[in-house]
Parts: sequence; structure tokens; C-alpha cells
Amino acid sequence: MAKKSFAVIGLGQFGRAVVDELLDNGMDVIAIDNNREAIEKVAKYLPTSFVADSTNEQALTELGIRDVDAVIVAFGDNKEASILTTVILREFGIEQIIVRVDDDYYVPIMKKLGATDVITPQKAAGAALANRLGNSDYKDFYRLDSKYSIISIIINPGFIPVTLRELNSKEVYGVSIVLIIRNNRSFVPGGNDSLLPDDTIYVVGTTKEIKSFREELNGNRKIKK
Repeated sequence: MAKKSFAVIGLGQFGRAVVDELLDNGMDVIAIDNNREAIEKVAKYLPTSFVADSTNEQALTELGIRDVDAVIVAFGDNKEASILTTVILREFGIEQIIVRVDDDYYVPIMKKLGATDVITPQKAAGAALANRLGNSDYKDFYRLDSKYSIISIIINPGFIPVTLRELNSKEVYGVSIVLIIRNNRSFVPGGNDSLLPDDTIYVVGTTKEIKSFREELNGNRKIKK
């Protein structure tokens, strides 16, 4: 499979995090920002980092943006630049254009202008915080779409071990356990693997389903063999 190439435009905290994750996954990345200081931070480990105005069609062409597989527009607070950049990328025929916005009002607008995906990280962060505050044994919360989330749950020390086959979480609770972290080691579990006290598990399902499952694991009702 050919390596995919990406461009990340806007190197604030969010944009730099995207760049770092793409590089960690072995992808080819071009980083662009009109702020020299922001570029200098990334250029220390990514030579294809450029100071440029992404609303300038010629500048983007010269940097080879027409040839990448996907572009992440990560400005967030600069709505005008996000809009103009998205329109240019659509005209370039970029197959995948992911745009960050910090205001839900602009989500349908960006989609009409050509964004294939629109993300609202501040909203996601707020939802994650609210869920963690409301459930002390939730460690991480990631909303996958309008319905499904992935949440990590810390199993309490008094939990009675049970195999995943006995637990039957998909049929009984509607959730799937996709990862277990135990003693700083992570693994994808099978039916014969057991849940143990102090495990951290990653669960996929609706928020309501995961909450019911979590209450069964760590609430008043302990699971017994």
C-alpha cells in the first residue's frame, strides 16, 4: 500500500498535534503556517515546513499541495482564512479536506464550501471533560460520531474476574471491549481473556450503553462467575 501524503495548514497546538501523530504513523507531511515562529518549532524535526499564506493559490501550488492525498485546515479561530483556504483546496480537487472549526454555526457552511470532514475539538473536549467529571472511573472519552463513543474505564479493585465470553458485553450491553491495558501492557482481548481488578479497558458503544455497562462493572452490582 502506497504511503499517504498530508498537508497540515495552521500550526497551533491542535495543528502541531496532528503533524506529530501523522509523522508517528509514518506519513509524508507538509506543514504550513504564515507565522514564522510556529514553523520554526516544527521545522526542527520536519524539513517540509513552510511559511506561506494558505489563501494564496500560487503559494499552495508551489508547495505541492495539489499532489497530497488530504489536507487538514487547522486554524480554528481564523474563519476567513479557513473559508478561503477550503475553497482553494476544493478547486484544486483535493480528495479529502478536513477543517477544524470552533463554532458549530460554521459546520454546514464549511461542508457546503467543500470540506469533506469538519471537526469541532473544543466541543469534543467539553464533552470529554463533562463525562470524566460525572464518572470518576472514566479515564478517556472520545466521541466517534453523533451516536458512538469510545471510553476507557478503570476496573475497580474489588471486581471479581470474569472472561469476556462469560461477560458477553456485546449481546447483553451493546458494547464492545476493544483493548485492555494491564501492568503497562496493552492487548486486543479475545473471548478467553479475563477482566481483572485495576484493568483499564477501552469500550465502544453509545454513551447510554457504556454508562449501563460501567455501572454493572463498577457499581453496586459486582459480576460473579
